[in-house]
Amino acid sequence: MRLWALAPPEVTPPDGSRPSPVRFAVALTISPQEGYQLYGDLAEAAGKEIGRPVQLILRRSFSEVNDLMRSRQAEIAQLCGRGFLQGRADFGLRALAVPLVRGRKSHPSYVIVSAESEVATLAELEGKVFAFADPLCAPEPFPAGRGGERPDGFFKRKLAITSHDRAIRAVAEGLVDSALVDGLVYARLALVDPRQIAQTKVIGETAPYMNPPIVVHPGLDPTLREELKRALLTLHEEHTGRAVLARLGIERFVAPAGEVGGRPAPGSEGDR
Repeated sequence: MRLWALAPPEVTPPDGSRPSPVRFAVALTISPQEGYQLYGDLAEAAGKEIGRPVQLILRRSFSEVNDLMRSRQAEIAQLCGRGFLQGRADFGLRALAVPLVRGRKSHPSYVIVSAESEVATLAELEGKVFAFADPLCAPEPFPAGRGGERPDGFFKRKLAITSHDRAIRAVAEGLVDSALVDGLVYARLALVDPRQIAQTKVIGETAPYMNPPIVVHPGLDPTLREELKRALLTLHEEHTGRAVLARLGIERFVAPAGEVGGRPAPGSEGDR
């Protein structure tokens, strides 16, 4: 099912004209209801800053969001770090701003199991039921076979779950043995639902990748691009913007300078 959500009412200029909306695509790493509210608030805040409506488009995966950007059905989007690198290579996506979370511009994904599980290493997941939310966003950090690839029969079964928070819940409730989940979603859930996180434990992680950046299509009007960038980078400077960011678990947006290959360059200010 396709999910569409619209930002709050459009901003109408004094001359009565109605500017066309900026279409903002987001993949659901959290449940649809929560995603609609949180990213709807971000769309509204950004729209107020640039003086024109921002239309929120929700999709189930980052691959779908990349497709929207490629076809110009969306002008801006939030993508995972690997998804951005793919879009940049394929059709020239540009990063506007990167979320700063706990002082860092990068994070790993986690492999989690039940807190009561005796499994303590990735190798012990062989023959288990494994869940994932979006395969585009993190490489699987599992033992490789002789040919350098993990054998197809390593897991008993692999399940695709629609969001990272649901994958975490599936592990906590014993519906699956393990899951690969976004580190930022896991950290945020630890704040809002610590009892659920206490039912899980981390046994492995991927290499860190850039926090999901806000990106734009290369053909976007340069003036609008700069307005959006300025709006995002200054959102934390006023009370409403700080509140929106806090609900998303973000300290502020920062410029993506110093990024190399989707990961912070050694010594760059973004990874301190």
